[in-house]
Amino acid sequence: MDYTGDFEGSSLPLGLAFGMAMDEQALNHYGRMTEYEKEKVLAESKGVKSKEEMQQLIQKISDGDSFL
Repeated sequence: MDYTGDFEGSSLPLGLAFGMAMDEQALNHYGRMTEYEKEKVLAESKGVKSKEEMQQLIQKISDGDSFL
């Protein structure tokens, strides 16, 4: 696993943090994102209204899609 940080003290929504913890590739991609990209992920996650939408966001992270 490339990402060596943790979510403690993070402003990540619980669903996003938990979902990425269950998807190693998403976690690795998130760990390699710039701070700007992470802010974009956070902003997008705050608009999520369902579990399915959160899963789609996590899949987007896992796929390495750009958040620029």
